[in-house]
Amino acid sequence: MGLTPGSAEPPHKTFAITVAYDGTEFAGWQVQPDLRTVQGELERAVSELNGEPARVLGAGRTDAGVHARGQVARVATGRAIEADRLPAALNARLPDDVVVRAAREVPSGFHTIRDAAWKVYRYTICTADPPDPLERRYALSVTRRPELAPMRAAAACLTGTHDFEPFGKTGSPRSTTVRTLRSLDVQEAGDYIRMDIVGNGFLYGMARNLAGTVLRAGQGSLDPEALPSALQAGNRSIAGPCLPAHGLCLMEVIYTEEGP
Repeated sequence: MGLTPGSAEPPHKTFAITVAYDGTEFAGWQVQPDLRTVQGELERAVSELNGEPARVLGAGRTDAGVHARGQVARVATGRAIEADRLPAALNARLPDDVVVRAAREVPSGFHTIRDAAWKVYRYTICTADPPDPLERRYALSVTRRPELAPMRAAAACLTGTHDFEPFGKTGSPRSTTVRTLRSLDVQEAGDYIRMDIVGNGFLYGMARNLAGTVLRAGQGSLDPEALPSALQAGNRSIAGPCLPAHGLCLMEVIYTEEGP
């Protein structure tokens, strides 16, 4: 760290950083051998800043192609740097498709996953005909405009605390598949339909399966009234399809009073 003999080490600091990224060119959040990931880019940047290897813990392991505006990650440094200077220091070391938007100093015991109260995902559908080529990376284009009323009816059936096992991809380890959806809001804005999904946690692929289920209702291939009994019975055929990753964005991670 360039300290002179007898000098004291800078105090160890822990920060929660808010990260935005375009997920198009990434193999997801989590570090994977020989693949480009968001976590990998952040760990490289923090390691360069620290002058030693660093680990970065994110609040959610977004899939390949999924975007984020409000991902939260924990970073630690022994450098004498303040929170308001950390984003610029990291952004100077990051590629153009990852940006640290903000930083806040937090207690060393802060945990991005365990301390999170709610996560907010948004799935965006484009109904323009022809599709908007500038949105092809960020919204799913559909050829037939779905009906909002059955979409909202399906969304209402999915909110609450349920066993969402049918809505998760198989093979991913988890201690329980029970999750709480605080809200699933369907809104229309011009040629776009946005589904804002707020939950206390999400199974692998769950957000995209929920969006696919709601879209099916809007397209007339799913009766919303069938959802409660199918969900209670764990009927996997009622869920999905799992919509493409590029329409999904992690908008925000909401913490309790002790967190960011």
